Amino acid sequence: MPDFPLMTFTVYRWEFEDKRRFQVLDAEATEAFRERELELWEQAWSYPQACAWSMEPWRWNTIAMWVRTTVVCESSEATAADKGSIHRFADQIGMTPAGLKENGWAIARNEVGDKAAEKAAEQREPAEGDEVGQRRQKRLR
Repeated sequence: MPDFPLMTFTVYRWEFEDKRRFQVLDAEATEAFRERELELWEQAWSYPQACAWSMEPWRWNTIAMWVRTTVVCESSEATAADKGSIHRFADQIGMTPAGLKENGWAIARNEVGDKAAEKAAEQREPAEGDEVGQRRQKRLR
């Protein structure tokens, strides 16, 4: 997983003094925003699309903008434009069925992983008539 490529998003809050309104840096909110971005960035790179993204570094800024816009949309400050742009970014990076089609991608089912998980589950299940201390009998297929 590559490092998150965007600069830190700075969060400001409004304050009032002597009937004047001004913005001040909100360091705590800025840090929380960045932590959420990094969390979502890591999550995004666990998706099947990451295989294609890893071969196309020119997409990484678009993926990062999808992450940032998603975090913005989780806040009460999100505008209709923010919420609309998240869908466009998702399409561009293949996070929607339309985006997968647009990119010419298909997500294949991991049949090998499914079989391994099924086999592991079978080995954990006690055979019929098993009692504690007795050797388990393997099922034959």
